[in-house]
Amino acid sequence: QILPLAERFIPLDDSIVRPILTTPVLAFCLAGAGTLSSSAFVLPVLKQKGWADRADGTAALAVLLLQDIAVAPLLVILPLVAGSGPQSAQELGVLVGKATFGFGGVLVAGSVVLRQIFSFVAAARSS
Repeated sequence: QILPLAERFIPLDDSIVRPILTTPVLAFCLAGAGTLSSSAFVLPVLKQKGWADRADGTAALAVLLLQDIAVAPLLVILPLVAGSGPQSAQELGVLVGKATFGFGGVLVAGSVVLRQIFSFVAAARSS
């Protein structure tokens, strides 16, 4: 079985995990951070093994990018889960509006700025 084998190398003992995860909110935050930070580890491995241009590598990259995009809604939801977020529907609407406007602004500005940068780099024709 896998779990006893994993426990030999990675201590999955309750005495180690329980003091760290004192509340469900903290567990949610740590789980979200752990699952959404995998692209930094996977992308170099894909390139090193030459899998980045294969169909499997492209599919893995698509999943990783989707996880990276999921960070923005997670950051909006986090204050609600923690109980320190907006208390009324109006405050929640303002928060969602700000998040949508900010995220959309970053996407639009990023696409415009990146298009200009890429055209400048392409015009330089350096090797």
